[in-house]
Amino acid sequence: MYRIPNIKNRRLQDPHVVILGAGASIAACRIDKNGKSVPTLSNIHKVLGMKDMLSGYGFSKEALENFELLFSNINGKPKWIGLQNYLENEVRNYFKKLELPNEPTIYDYLILSLTEKDAIVTFNWDPFLMQAYRRNLSVGNLPQLIFPHGNVGVGLCYDCKVKGYADCLCPNCFKELSDMKLLFPVHQKNYYDGEIIQNEWTEAKKVLSTAAGVTIFGYSAPETDQEAYNLLKDSYRISNIETIAPFSIINLKAAEKEQKNKWADIYDRHMMTFHETFYESLLWLAPRVSLEYLFDAILQQQPRAYVKSFQDFKTLEELQKFVGTITEYDMAI
Repeated sequence: MYRIPNIKNRRLQDPHVVILGAGASIAACRIDKNGKSVPTLSNIHKVLGMKDMLSGYGFSKEALENFELLFSNINGKPKWIGLQNYLENEVRNYFKKLELPNEPTIYDYLILSLTEKDAIVTFNWDPFLMQAYRRNLSVGNLPQLIFPHGNVGVGLCYDCKVKGYADCLCPNCFKELSDMKLLFPVHQKNYYDGEIIQNEWTEAKKVLSTAAGVTIFGYSAPETDQEAYNLLKDSYRISNIETIAPFSIINLKAAEKEQKNKWADIYDRHMMTFHETFYESLLWLAPRVSLEYLFDAILQQQPRAYVKSFQDFKTLEELQKFVGTITEYDMAI
């Protein structure tokens, strides 16, 4: 048996949950505003120019091919504590300097394709999602952002339990917000040893357990993140809707078979779609009503037309103005 999605006045009440990995950030901004490359977890040490330095520590050629595995192998070992701290600081400092270009990026479109009932769960450290959220805040009705691995764009006030923009002041006590902890790649992560990361996971599990659809965008669920992968799957199973809910994967064509197999036990094959780009997804074709579009066709036998799909806008102002034309009437029609 499956549950029927919660719909009121033809507006879906259950969230569309988008899960982001490094592939999404690279698709959104491979080279940042200042010419900096955006790394993945596997090649961070190469992008930061640390490969030769690491070679001096005696790591094998194979170990130097993948930062995730290298870091996981040195994590917590007294012999490598100095190197571990150095790597963590260098990675954080690099990511903090990344900036979105002025023109619209996929992250701007993504933020504006969802509404406040929806959520984006990102495993990326870069500040792009927070930057996109901040510069589109005036549009309103934006999704919840959740950071289960931490993020350099997020600041925290531990006293007031407030989450905000990095390098800003707490709106309650006016103290400077602290950096959010980053969870580095290790095989065994404890998502319950700190109240901030634990809260992010609580929120992630909450939205997934009530989701009416999921999109996986550029998230490979690497072997160093098996615990996160299991938590995501177990949470979504609780929703009891997978047999009629859309499950979309956006990734490179070369990853199609591997990704379909990886997530196969939590989606119905009739409801799964694979896209090579964000522009092929319902988030682009039916922004702010992506799931309504699908459920009207499935449950009501009354498919909607793509009357207000995104276009390739040249400026943020043009994109924001267009989104402003998607009214409550359009969302419920």
